[in-house]
Order: sequence, then structure tokens, then C-alpha cells
Amino acid sequence: MPLGQAPQGETMLVVRVAADAKTRRHLENLGIMSGAELTPLSFADGNMIVRVRDSRIAINSDVANNILVRKRPCFA
Repeated sequence: MPLGQAPQGETMLVVRVAADAKTRRHLENLGIMSGAELTPLSFADGNMIVRVRDSRIAINSDVANNILVRKRPCFA
């Protein structure tokens, strides 16, 4: 699912970043790449704040829809 549709407060796993090379490189520098965990914290006017590692990052809706995520597997 696109990151823009991910539930707020639930840690997600990045499956793929489907953006152009420049945007993908910028997101990688922020820690958003395949295999990374991130948590959507808030949504406002189509934009969102996500937690990546120990940082909070603002992402607009266009970029968020190019980040494909899935629920993080739970291990007991």
C-alpha cells in the first residue's frame, strides 16, 4: 500500500520507493529506503509527518504515494 494510506501510529516496513532517481536518492539520505521502518505520526492537508529512526520528517502526498509499505511482521 502507498505510505499515504498507512494507518497513523503503526510502524510500517518500506517495500519499495517508486520515485525518480533524484527523489529516491534524497529519501535514501533521509533513511527512507527498502527495508527501512517508519511510523506515520500525523496527517494534515495531504501531507504527513513520519518517524524514521530517531527523526521526524515531513513528506508531501505525492512523495508519500511513491513509497510502498506493508505492515511490519510481528515476532512473539
